[in-house]
Amino acid sequence: MELAIAGCGRIATVHLEAIKQLTQNNYDVSITSLIDTSEKNASIFKDKHKITCPIFTNIDDALNKSKFDSIIVCIPHVFHEIISLKCFNANKNVLLEKPMAHNLKSAHKILSASLNTKKLFMIAESSHYWPEVLKVKDLLRNNKIGKIVTCKASFRQCSENDIFDSYNLLPGDNIKKAWRFSKDFTGGGITIDGGAHWIRPLREWFGNVKQTICKFSYPHPHMEGESLSQAIFLFDNDITAIFEGILTETTTFCNDTPFRITGTLGEITIGPNGLGVFLYNKENPNGKRVLNDNGYISSFYYQFKDFFDSIKNNTCPQASPLYSLGEMETALAMEKSDNLKKWITIDYTNL
Repeated sequence: MELAIAGCGRIATVHLEAIKQLTQNNYDVSITSLIDTSEKNASIFKDKHKITCPIFTNIDDALNKSKFDSIIVCIPHVFHEIISLKCFNANKNVLLEKPMAHNLKSAHKILSASLNTKKLFMIAESSHYWPEVLKVKDLLRNNKIGKIVTCKASFRQCSENDIFDSYNLLPGDNIKKAWRFSKDFTGGGITIDGGAHWIRPLREWFGNVKQTICKFSYPHPHMEGESLSQAIFLFDNDITAIFEGILTETTTFCNDTPFRITGTLGEITIGPNGLGVFLYNKENPNGKRVLNDNGYISSFYYQFKDFFDSIKNNTCPQASPLYSLGEMETALAMEKSDNLKKWITIDYTNL
């Protein structure tokens, strides 16, 4: 695989580290192009990772002057449509960071265009490959805690101490704030962005969100969209879940469990910081570790492996782009609920 990376920020580094692990396992991947509107950012990225390839500051030059068959798109959501469509037209395999776009109109344009290419299109929703999430899915499938009663999903971030540097300016930037603070660039606040990583596991465990009622708040002084999102989800099978996501500027948070599932016979939790899985029941009242620490970051390895293998074997990835639109549909329903102050029913007829 000859691979281009569009966007040389922190998340591109996480993808690249996963790719390096795969190449150590005899996967043939070479980085042949770096694309970033800031040549300085791309140069720092290139030097840091000891990559020998050309740098381009726009997608057209990269497509015309460089050789690659696949691309990872790690750029602000508002630009997903234009980059994706150009890559589809050039017959490239596309791994596009979530969410698919900054709004549904743009997302549907991307989906429609993807149907006209014979190349692979995949959304990078890494939590689909999170080992802890997959272990929970297996435990639920095997009825380890009886009938499901409810679930709590919770994520907390501090922009001053973010492991991805998502809210920090990159070298060479001259804007006053990071793009993730801009509602125009992201399409919303934390729900449509980081919230997707918590909504996807819930959908994998319980099916689609049928209805939601949600309240948005704005504790972060620089975030234009919501920085506190609190919701109740009702799933197709009438299971309910509580969802909460928060971004603050300087708060020190406790080590909370990101997921806690309650059944009639016990509970399952994913450990603090998303590490490990624990089973609580009569035999294990103090909890039994049933999966050692893997963590969210490990999911990037399995995600790119699926992308590579699907291209090589001409097969479908584990989750279709259409299925991946479900997180956007849920996030936008939550925004609508906040605006209208009522329960919102989510229409999945096109998914």
